[in-house]
Amino acid sequence: MPLHLLRAFIGISLLSALIPLSVRAGGTAVVQAGGQTSKLAWQTQGAVRVGQQNANDYMLVRDGKAYSVSYRGQTPVVMEIGGLLRGLGAIAQTRPNQYLPDRVDSIQDTGKTETVAGIRGRVYRLNVTDTQGKTHPTDAVLTNDPLVVNMTETYLNTMQTLFGSSMAEKLTGSLPANRRGILRLGKDFALKSISGQEPPAGQFALPAQPTNPQNLLQGLQGLLRH
Repeated sequence: MPLHLLRAFIGISLLSALIPLSVRAGGTAVVQAGGQTSKLAWQTQGAVRVGQQNANDYMLVRDGKAYSVSYRGQTPVVMEIGGLLRGLGAIAQTRPNQYLPDRVDSIQDTGKTETVAGIRGRVYRLNVTDTQGKTHPTDAVLTNDPLVVNMTETYLNTMQTLFGSSMAEKLTGSLPANRRGILRLGKDFALKSISGQEPPAGQFALPAQPTNPQNLLQGLQGLLRH
């Protein structure tokens, strides 16, 4: 599994911890998250695909399982990785430079508005506590736009499948009930574009039979510590 895919998923897990799960409609979005530009595609109440923009490698969540899809030349390599990423998610949270909030301590409406990806949202000021017990101020641009809410809910469902995170339950009530679509979250996440058109079903098909990752976790643990 390419390491850049793993880092992209860890980067967007901050967003996923903030949104409650509900009914989703299909769509696509391009986001800047964790220093990476990624494309998200999701089916109505179905599979989710995330990968770096303009790259062949991607991750796929379907039928309650997570897969990494990469290519060796023209040959696809598919690995089931849900349990692997849950272990790496715990590792990522122990890194002192990994900004993953454990909770939102306070949130305040600034009364200001900001337009992100052509969608107008309200700016909020947040104080959060990270997994190291340190508090940080940040800001968020929130909206009630149904498509953006669907997109952020899709992230939550995907990250729960990948990392088994419990943050969502702790933070569900932190955001205003009428604005739970995130357009921007500090410098960690920003929506670049979004579409409500249902993506083709073929994007979510496994191109090969999954293989066993075996000792991949041990190797990636070493890479993450460097």
